[in-house]
Amino acid sequence: MKRRHLVELEDLPWWPALFRDACTDYLVTAIRLTKVYSCAVPRLASALSRTNAAQIIDLCSGGGGPWPQLLPAIRAESVDISLCLTDKYPNAEALDKLVSDLAMARYESESVSALNVPSRLNGFRTLFSSFHHFQPADAKAILASAVDARQGIAVFEATSRTPASLALMFTAPLAVWLMTPMVRPFRWSRLFWTYLIPVVPLAVLFDGVVSCLRVYTPREMLDMALEVESVEYDWETGTDKPPGSPIAIPYLIGVPRNTVERTAETDGTPLPRLEEEERYPTASVASRSVGRTEPDGSIAACYTYRNRRASDSQPS
Repeated sequence: MKRRHLVELEDLPWWPALFRDACTDYLVTAIRLTKVYSCAVPRLASALSRTNAAQIIDLCSGGGGPWPQLLPAIRAESVDISLCLTDKYPNAEALDKLVSDLAMARYESESVSALNVPSRLNGFRTLFSSFHHFQPADAKAILASAVDARQGIAVFEATSRTPASLALMFTAPLAVWLMTPMVRPFRWSRLFWTYLIPVVPLAVLFDGVVSCLRVYTPREMLDMALEVESVEYDWETGTDKPPGSPIAIPYLIGVPRNTVERTAETDGTPLPRLEEEERYPTASVASRSVGRTEPDGSIAACYTYRNRRASDSQPS
């Protein structure tokens, strides 16, 4: 499917905060109940360990996303890390509740744009269910900003740009009606705008369909990452399928080179070249697992790339 950058309601500055917060509160509940990001824990914990980061800077946090489950799971992997949540339109009520219940977490009450992260916010950057909101030039700028600041960065989406994901999105209104009683904090206005006048279910459906059409494939994210002018980053991209889900979700992880060891060691034999290397003359493959490229362009296997100068020899 061709990517189409349409506009989601929550991106519009005039969209009422009442509806924006109601939609993000629902999304947080859906993410936590379905545990869609449970598959991200091993990859994210590994990247955090390799960077020795002390803090995660979560961008575009909305109502808090998967962090009530994700942060304890990452810390259970022996990763000593704290969390700072940020957003351009902070959902203060939801974030207040989250950080009061979650150890080692805080949030920025001021607006923080993913395109202009303050230098005082130092740490490994993450984006969950939000990278697709940005045009290619801005998405690339987010990656470049992390590279310039020599911070690790991880992008995880909750859906993919496939016919199956798009079809599944049309069940969103039913999911909203079923899950709304479990959404916290409780608000009478949420019930009114969900059951009596169904603005929230329709808004979730509209934004969900647009999200599917805007999500980047792993190949597209890798294109952006390798266009960033740096010779000191390793990029890993692919798809993961959450337990019980029919949808494989795309991800991209970037780690500063001098903080990691080679992900594959050989006896001196050059690593095999892949088709993708012909497209990226300044990249060399550090590791790969046997796999295939899906019809939608996603990479079923995990490929790890290392940027290098064109004059460099094969990595040793």
